[in-house]
Amino acid sequence: MGASNAPLNKKMDKYIIITPDGVGSTILQRTLTVGLNLQGHYTINTHELVNGIKINKGVISRDDTKMYTQSLDDIQNILMDSKTSIVSRLAKYHLDARRELKDSDQDHAKFFDFVNKFYDKKIVCLRRNVFEYAMSWSIREKSNVINVYNKEDKDKVLQVNEVDEKYFIRKCKEYKEYFYWIDHFKPHKIFYYEDFLKEPDKVLSELAEKHIDFKQHFNLPLKELLKNEYIGFNNLVLQQHIDLDKNQMQALVNYKLYNQKLQKQNIIPGMSPIKNTSLADKQKQIKNFQNCLDLFYNFVGNDNWIDKSIATYDFWNDKSL
Repeated sequence: MGASNAPLNKKMDKYIIITPDGVGSTILQRTLTVGLNLQGHYTINTHELVNGIKINKGVISRDDTKMYTQSLDDIQNILMDSKTSIVSRLAKYHLDARRELKDSDQDHAKFFDFVNKFYDKKIVCLRRNVFEYAMSWSIREKSNVINVYNKEDKDKVLQVNEVDEKYFIRKCKEYKEYFYWIDHFKPHKIFYYEDFLKEPDKVLSELAEKHIDFKQHFNLPLKELLKNEYIGFNNLVLQQHIDLDKNQMQALVNYKLYNQKLQKQNIIPGMSPIKNTSLADKQKQIKNFQNCLDLFYNFVGNDNWIDKSIATYDFWNDKSL
């Protein structure tokens, strides 16, 4: 099933994932697309909208050669010619970069209006633990690794033992700006990364408004597949025994093979990233972790836009530090 002979859907669903990045938007768009295809809903993941897309016979795909050279009008025209269901992503930082280079306020206002009308399912990504969001970005800044896909990525992440505290606060401020920026997109559903960690199949089904069931196809729910991937990958990196039984390993292999199949068919532009670090991992790894936590509490102050009481709650391990 490639772009040239892709089945054209009579009912085309259009999902747009709004993100500041670093809030689970990549794992969301990949697993949502994988889940929809598992259930027989042919859906393309276009990835980021505003830094390069192309179309062939009604099927949109990523175009890394374009970057910010396409106008927002060009992007709209490509989207209008889509003949399949799509999952797209729109990151605020890409639009901010485009504004500095070429776009006007009027361009963005027109584009927001188009997005609201074109996409029938708008999903806004948020984090419950904003402290961990800013810490994740700060580790990214030092490691130059956005998402972990292989041992080389993980090795670079593990080399970071201190973060830039000024950069940490900058990410807190940017998240606050994003929190108000999402008002451009209405009506929308909210995706919390932490809720996805607890019940990913349920979260995906609710967002898709369709039944998604990874266990039906791989004999394990998505939560267990992601947990086993994290355990197996980290043990491999640390050269430890991989403590998974035969059934767990087979389910994980089948899940990864299905992702690879969709990537080869240009249905997804890349594999789903592997869980990077838990909050407990960050606490062990980053020597100025406590300094950043103190800065975070001071930054939030008495504002009620963030729940600072969960700053030290590790949602991946489901326990407080």
